[in-house]
Amino acid sequence: MIFSVPRFACTALTLAVTAAAALPGIAKAQEIYPQTTYWGAGLIDIPVAWVSPVTGDFSVNFSGKTFHGAKASPGFSVLNGLNTNGALSFSFFGRLETGVSIYSDNPEWGLFAQGLLLNEENFRVKSGAQRWIPSIAVGMRNIGPYDHIDRFTVGYNLFPGSAANPGKQHLADSLHQGFSTGNTVYGVATKSFALSELNPGWGKTTVSLTFGYGNGLFKNDGGLGTAYASNSWGGAFGGVKVDLFPTSHSTLSFMAENNAWDYNVGAAYEWHGLRAGAYWTELGASRTDTVSAAAKEFGYSKFSFTLGWQNNVMALLRGHSLDRRVAALERQRQLLTGEIAARQQRISSLELEINRYQAQNLLELEQRRAQAEQELRSEREALQRLEERLHRLEQDAPPSTTPQ
Repeated sequence: MIFSVPRFACTALTLAVTAAAALPGIAKAQEIYPQTTYWGAGLIDIPVAWVSPVTGDFSVNFSGKTFHGAKASPGFSVLNGLNTNGALSFSFFGRLETGVSIYSDNPEWGLFAQGLLLNEENFRVKSGAQRWIPSIAVGMRNIGPYDHIDRFTVGYNLFPGSAANPGKQHLADSLHQGFSTGNTVYGVATKSFALSELNPGWGKTTVSLTFGYGNGLFKNDGGLGTAYASNSWGGAFGGVKVDLFPTSHSTLSFMAENNAWDYNVGAAYEWHGLRAGAYWTELGASRTDTVSAAAKEFGYSKFSFTLGWQNNVMALLRGHSLDRRVAALERQRQLLTGEIAARQQRISSLELEINRYQAQNLLELEQRRAQAEQELRSEREALQRLEERLHRLEQDAPPSTTPQ
């Protein structure tokens, strides 16, 4: 179903691979992967054996793919213009990614989930062949009621209900009646490494190699055969990604893959959690006719793009709490700054007053000292006069007449 902007309805997320969440250990992934066109982390369309390592990490993704077919008959998907999709995913324990993909504004939707069984980062510090053990994951796509969609998430139209069933009905169009892609299951292995691990002079450029196998969306062609895809790998898929690092906070990724049906190439750029990708898909498709509905949907290469944002719920909530805390602390800081300024002014006044008192006391002490010295001199002079009088008296005294 073609639509301009999807209505992101609030849809409950089902944890389909809960057993993986119980596995011990938390991933310490060094590699970062973009969001696929429809289904969570991966390359262009295929999944990779990787889960964002921090609980609460989430990704919001919007994608579009160009079609230039025309409507063939009533009741079959209109593929003329830009087919757009949305996806929302969350990661838990470094082991589980789960989310919902919005196919159309009817709305039609499907859940997806992936569990990381083996994390290559746990073996990277090993020696010998062990350090090359890849990550391994299992997952599901298109969990839900819409099991007739094709690999472009197209296949249904919305019709008014009947008297017996007055609600609106989602019905698969004539082209997609034979598809059975609900609850697609897959397994995937991914190995990533820096070129410097092979040669220290090759820098920080990283490479990842992915190979996997699945049913449903990866293998079921709705009975269309080569009209659906002429480069099918029979359910197997694989791809390669090369990462360059233009700055310390950005990543430029180049990708090439076969999504089990055809070849796709493209590039994605990530900066501080914001992502944009541009891809050329279905490179091997050749439009052999212009009449059949299959040719109008599948028989030519297409351009697609993705726009996304990745962040962490806990970090965002903590950020709001910290903002409030910072504001409260700023108010306290301003109050304390005013009180400190007042105290400093009072201290300066008291210091001036103390200095004045000290100067006055020194003057008084000096005056008292000078007075004491004056009194001391007067007493000494008086004493000297008394001693002189005594001496004169002793000299003037008559001789004694008392017999000896």
